Amino acid sequence: MSRSIFRWFKDISIAKKLYFTVGIMALLIIVELVVLFFSINTLSAVRSYVGGEGLWSKAQKDGLYELLVYARTHDEADYNKFLGFLKVNQGDHKARMELSKPNPDMAIARQGFIEGRNHPEDVDGMIRLFRRFHNNQYIHRAIIAWTNADEVITGFAAIGERMHAAINARPYSQETINDLLSEIDPLNERLTPFEDEFSFSLGEGSRWLEGVVLRLLFIIALTVECTGVILAITVSRSIQKGLREILLSAKAVARGDFSRKAKSYSRDEIGTLANNFNSMAEELQRLEQENKEVNNFLEKKVRQRTSEMESKNKELEQFAYVASHDLQEPLRTISGFVELLQKEYRDRLDGNGEKYLAYLSQASDRMKILIKDLLDYSRIGREKQAKPIDCNMLIDEVLADLGKSIRESGAQITTGDLPALYAYPTELKLLFQNLIANSIKFRHRDRIPQIKVTARHENTYWQFTVTDNGIGMERQFLERIFIIFQRLHTRDQYEGSGIGLAHCKKIVELHEGKIWAESEPGIGSKFSFTISNDL
Repeated sequence: MSRSIFRWFKDISIAKKLYFTVGIMALLIIVELVVLFFSINTLSAVRSYVGGEGLWSKAQKDGLYELLVYARTHDEADYNKFLGFLKVNQGDHKARMELSKPNPDMAIARQGFIEGRNHPEDVDGMIRLFRRFHNNQYIHRAIIAWTNADEVITGFAAIGERMHAAINARPYSQETINDLLSEIDPLNERLTPFEDEFSFSLGEGSRWLEGVVLRLLFIIALTVECTGVILAITVSRSIQKGLREILLSAKAVARGDFSRKAKSYSRDEIGTLANNFNSMAEELQRLEQENKEVNNFLEKKVRQRTSEMESKNKELEQFAYVASHDLQEPLRTISGFVELLQKEYRDRLDGNGEKYLAYLSQASDRMKILIKDLLDYSRIGREKQAKPIDCNMLIDEVLADLGKSIRESGAQITTGDLPALYAYPTELKLLFQNLIANSIKFRHRDRIPQIKVTARHENTYWQFTVTDNGIGMERQFLERIFIIFQRLHTRDQYEGSGIGLAHCKKIVELHEGKIWAESEPGIGSKFSFTISNDL
């Protein structure tokens, strides 16, 4: 039975566990309050009997006194006082006799106690105490003493009646009165032990009841505390045990170990969570396996593609290097003859001839620039020797080379405290030159160019940033701009070969870093790149 209750308690929801715990505690507290209320009422009833015994004894003593006075004065008023005091004892006697019956009339019993001058609010408690505890040894002894005392009181009543008759008899006999008076003391001596026995019995009963109540209240209070602690510990351990299982399984899953399953100890929310976590771990294991297969496939394809690209890049670089050298010689010849024609035959050329030669000269210059850029692109990384470089001095050289463009544009260039590091000097200089030249070239026509070069150190690399307030660009172009020969503007708008940013990307990758751009149209651009510390 207890095992089934424990199993039921373990499997119910946490909310029901808490409700059950609170309910048990509340029930025990109610029991404790009921016991306390019952005890207080019982002790109050005992107190009422003790008080009633005092009234009973006082009435008996006062009645005896009035009887003695009546024997001396023969005044009918004194005899009536004697009868009045005797009614107190007779009222309690009536209540006792009625309550001793199997089916007592409670109204008669209540009336008897009231005639015994007991407080009306105490009467119901006195009746309940007599009915419930009349077999208790202490209450039983008190009732016996009460019964015996009532018999003595009957003797006092009989003496009073005989004395009343003797005083009113004719002829009057003082001797008869004296005989009656001599009977009073023996009755009084018989009554005193019964009164004492009644008080002592109630006192012992009161102390016994007080001890029982205190022990009972202590047991109930201890039960309340122990039950609360046991239930709280049971619920807490159940929750902690389940959560610890889930936590251990979660740590195992975080390490990639999906074999560690969370044990479910119950069917409450924690058990449901453990089962759901196991299901999630199984699904993650399945997805991880699928991802591994996909990643293996992609890695294979990437290696394949990388190998192909490296091969093509080498071929392209070789082609660019050879083509550039082969193109330079005829291009120099063309440029030389164009200059010769412009000098020797200037007077013989008409307007169209001069214009055509100018077009030819401009096309030759653009071809020179393109060939130079291609040669620079093909030469990047050929000299694999990093050197210590002071970037502040390097930037000064770049600004000196770009002096003419800076003066014509009015550009204001500021630099932070740049580091000294190991890098490829020629390539790094070209990188800064391209980025700063672009910031000047793509300046906003209504603003003075503001260009800032800064650097900050991270764990294993330096990050440089070149910021300007130029024309900016749309977000969708930010990835395209680093591809060779990509142009966002026509040649009529901005001169250029479309190779500069491709140079930058190749130089950054040579330094085991990466480059990216952030830009907003009309606001400006920010180019950032990283260079490894471990070259």
